[in-house]
Amino acid sequence: MPEDEWKLSADGTDTASLNTLTPTGSVSFSTDAPSGLSGSTAFDGSTGFLKSKQSAVDALGDYTVSAWVKINSALGTTAVCQGTTQHQSFYLSYDKPSAAWMFQTTTTNDENADFPTAEGDNNSAPVGTWTHLVATFRAPVAGSTNTGNMALYQNGTLVGTATNLSPQYDSSMPLTIGGCVNSASATTPYLAFPGSVADVHVYPRTLSATEVSELR
Repeated sequence: MPEDEWKLSADGTDTASLNTLTPTGSVSFSTDAPSGLSGSTAFDGSTGFLKSKQSAVDALGDYTVSAWVKINSALGTTAVCQGTTQHQSFYLSYDKPSAAWMFQTTTTNDENADFPTAEGDNNSAPVGTWTHLVATFRAPVAGSTNTGNMALYQNGTLVGTATNLSPQYDSSMPLTIGGCVNSASATTPYLAFPGSVADVHVYPRTLSATEVSELR
């Protein structure tokens, strides 16, 4: 899958013109944005989300996802995700108990799944503040000492990691922003996001820490 980007300032088009996001429910485009950007997409935390026509990353391989996010209420919700039929192959979420941003994956597509998580420190995600998140994933390599690793960067700083990954799910579901779905035909999200998202960017490789620091 190619590198792609959704500015989200006026609509759901992508720079590669391959994977447009379609709005469902209460979604609005506004000029509210981090410095240097022209706008963002706001979600109501209930019905609104954006859904791509196909998956955006091969979540069984190496990838990176970045996004500007701003949550408006301290709820445990997800800003960006890509579904499986039971879970999500990845989540960029706000963890309510620790008041921190987190990058989470799943190991299998069933009720026995584990959820490897890279997360920031407690109380590190202030409500109502634009934050730049970058999630990097390096897939394990069979027959080698590489067991896989994942990392979360917040405003250019590494805040959490996880290792010993074993993804075995079907990762062919759409990318969604503003909440998660487990079906390409779903019209209502779960873990709906009460806030705004801008400039979502996906890469078909694991960016280095130096590359991450140059994204903002």
